Amino acid sequence: MRKKGKIKVMKSKLNGYWVNKKSGTIHSVFPDTDVFGKLKLINSTLNLRYERMYFIKYDNIDRFLKNYEFICSKENVDNDFFVDVLANKKLKSDFSYGFISKEEFFNTVKGY
Repeated sequence: MRKKGKIKVMKSKLNGYWVNKKSGTIHSVFPDTDVFGKLKLINSTLNLRYERMYFIKYDNIDRFLKNYEFICSKENVDNDFFVDVLANKKLKSDFSYGFISKEEFFNTVKGY
């Protein structure tokens, strides 16, 4: 059984924007607790044609952390960064179809 203080610390570290290392899909992640008090993540995609929502249970958070990379927290995001990078569907499609390399995509996402 995990202590509530540890869950609170973990929640603050998970809240923000994350990118999938393989596909380049950017997710807005919000940590929450389920009815049993265990940590779960609520994910919403930002740069896909249609929005998708995912719910990740506590058992799969380690797999999430392995496959995703943290971009930034939600507090320090200005409108230009959100529009030009986080919700940019053209940037994602250019990466998916090979018009830009993986390095160019991640340099844009991480270095804006």
